[in-house]
Amino acid sequence: MFENHATTDTCVFSDSDHFFEQLTADVQTAKRSVCIQCMSFEADRVGTKLIELLGSKPTLERTLLIDQYSKYVVNDTFLNAPQGWMNQNNARTERKALDGLIIRAREMGIRIKFTNPMGFMMYRYPARNHKKMVLIDDRISYLGGMNFTEHNFHWTDIMIRHEEPDIANALKHSFDSDLKEAKAPPVTPINNHSTLYTLSGLSTKHTFQKILERIKLSDKVVAISPYISYPMLDAIAAVSDNSVIVPANNNKPFIRFIHGLQRYSNVNFKYIPGKMLHAKLLILDDEVAVYGSSNFDTISYFFEKEVILVNKDPILTTKLKTFISKLINQQP
Repeated sequence: MFENHATTDTCVFSDSDHFFEQLTADVQTAKRSVCIQCMSFEADRVGTKLIELLGSKPTLERTLLIDQYSKYVVNDTFLNAPQGWMNQNNARTERKALDGLIIRAREMGIRIKFTNPMGFMMYRYPARNHKKMVLIDDRISYLGGMNFTEHNFHWTDIMIRHEEPDIANALKHSFDSDLKEAKAPPVTPINNHSTLYTLSGLSTKHTFQKILERIKLSDKVVAISPYISYPMLDAIAAVSDNSVIVPANNNKPFIRFIHGLQRYSNVNFKYIPGKMLHAKLLILDDEVAVYGSSNFDTISYFFEKEVILVNKDPILTTKLKTFISKLINQQP
């Protein structure tokens, strides 16, 4: 596990246990509200621990948004497939436990909403709400790739903690839009060093294009993503100095086939051994950090709801570059 890198305002957590320790401290000292959004939430050790944490603060306004994906996929097992019928990875048992945990949470006064219904015959399955964030008292925000499930907590991932009210406020608009099933602004300038991009699914391409154009103007790009693909890889391939860091042991192994296509022959892939790498991050020209929930893949581009923060804070960029260096240099 990597150690944390912290200043007063921004922390980069690449260790799920340390992330949850800090989250616990922030919730315990919160005065007004805690808002949490994730794609995957399960009734395992991590999900139960989160509900217990929120339940310990009954005076707070507590809201949990979960994508409907969690009703159909548990422990990376699709419940309507043969693996699900056979209760592979304890998936069906844990899914039944989820209903009880949700009832218990609501009895504690926690507001819970499942976002993005699958629709008839699950025709909207690709259109997931993929956002992951935590907002506390309109002051503290976390943004990154961690879901609240035990198997996700075993992966290598990052959550970035900010103590900037303007970032928290911008993310809160995204959160409230999903809560109210409304549209959020696609681009929100936050301050002189950060801009929030809100991807909304089928209308995402125009917003995503702004990020792709910025990449193509770069002299150097370093990318981390488990499932990176078109059109992000095409933009990265246009930059001569590029590195794309992906897991060697991917839970979606077909991604390796995509990386082998001739069109990506000049992309410098670095395959990281060991546990699943789930972080999502770009560093442009050693000075701009791009991070959030998006995997920078085809599904994100065409279908999913995402949040991406472009941040020019040099201190944060330095911390993230340190994380990348340790990631590349780790031994099998």
